[in-house]
Amino acid sequence: MAGVEQHEGTIQVQGQTLFFREVRPGSGQATRFSVLLLHGIHFSSETWQNLGTLHRLAEAGYRAVAIDLPGLGRSREATPAPLGGLVPSSFLAAVVDALDLGSPVVVSPSLSGMYSLPFLTAPDSQLRGYVPVAPICTDKINADDYARVKVPLGRLRCPCQEQRRVPSRAWGLDNQGVASGRS
Repeated sequence: MAGVEQHEGTIQVQGQTLFFREVRPGSGQATRFSVLLLHGIHFSSETWQNLGTLHRLAEAGYRAVAIDLPGLGRSREATPAPLGGLVPSSFLAAVVDALDLGSPVVVSPSLSGMYSLPFLTAPDSQLRGYVPVAPICTDKINADDYARVKVPLGRLRCPCQEQRRVPSRAWGLDNQGVASGRS
């Protein structure tokens, strides 16, 4: 398999300079879609790099972008909302536009919920998928807004499932790898 291409840089979003790390499939490889990786309060985009997540996603054919949220990592400006407050959905929408991510999957651990949940529940949200990892602020979104979320599901795949290391039922999937709706 061809290698991957790595890039670091900054983008301007609503008067803030945000640092990002990006890894793409190597030249000649098709890109499936973009994955935007956010982070918690004691972490940064460097965490995703050190864990190898950016590299592994690119090797699997995805464009992986991890940003440093405002006031954290190498993004120095203050947060656009008080800690634990909801950031307007326009902020993450502007990040997605500035990075030209199209309709990404957003991975949102912990603190990043204050950014991702308003974006997820926005009426015009164009998310391909959402992976919440204990995000904060879940109690600040009302049930009607959650009920209106429309994220295309398609087929859920896990590399460990394909290698038969984890039974499908552990992921809530049927034998074809499709979400069954059972809990």
